[in-house]
Amino acid sequence: MDYLKKIQDIKTLKVQGAENIAKTGLTILRDFARTYKDDDKKFMREFLALAKNVSSARPTEPALRQEIFFVTEKVKRSKTPKKDTIRLCSFYIKNIMLVKKKIALYGSRKIRNNDIIMTHCHSNTVMAIFREAKRQGKKFSVIVTETRPKMQGEKTANDLLRMRVPFIYVVDSAMALFMKQATKVFVGADALLSNGSIVNKIGTEATAIVAKEFRVPVFSAAGTHKFDEKTIFGFEEPIEERDPKEIWNNKKIKILNPAFDITSANYISEIITERGVFSPNALAAILSKEVISNVH
Repeated sequence: MDYLKKIQDIKTLKVQGAENIAKTGLTILRDFARTYKDDDKKFMREFLALAKNVSSARPTEPALRQEIFFVTEKVKRSKTPKKDTIRLCSFYIKNIMLVKKKIALYGSRKIRNNDIIMTHCHSNTVMAIFREAKRQGKKFSVIVTETRPKMQGEKTANDLLRMRVPFIYVVDSAMALFMKQATKVFVGADALLSNGSIVNKIGTEATAIVAKEFRVPVFSAAGTHKFDEKTIFGFEEPIEERDPKEIWNNKKIKILNPAFDITSANYISEIITERGVFSPNALAAILSKEVISNVH
């Protein structure tokens, strides 16, 4: 495997979605351990350097950081580091899939017949919820925003085509117009914060604010491994600033291209996790308490 290319794929959004990014990061480490031939001491040195490189590929991806942290901390204490790297990475990849399956089941219970659901960007977890609701025979349709500048809405649209779920595809600036038709909003989350806020693709905050104005409930679907523990202790979630050329290749003007925004708990109705469905503040309180208990 060309590890540097795989890391570059994460950086350049060839790999998208927090779940896929975390799985790809773990796969890089697992395959590195599978093919490594030198002694354990040299392996550990190169493994930790690679893990650091992978972990920092996308700044606003706590799921990636958390999963790699779990693996590296255990491998540091292992007497068989290569073998345990393979075992641990495989375990966490499988766990990510189990988390998504549980969220899909719980989230599908929030969908009713004749719902018109708006979604922004592309979320594997939200797609799993839609897939499960469709499997149960529920009749619903989706409003898909294009999600500039990388047009991630196209991926959502293609998934819905394959599922045979009816949808319409609209420009981001038409969001308020079509929110009047929506009965619910479903989005993913790249990070969960200690104050109950979520971090997700740029435009999510605006979507949630408009939804509240029209009294449309907003559901965020995310595994609890996306909880950024550092935010309990005063650290702010970094917001990735991407290449301005993704918007416009014009060096004469200043172009800002943040990849994410932060949506306040005030605009989110509930967060759907593998543990159940919670209000944003209740979930943040539970996860924060667990972290603090482990620290002490």
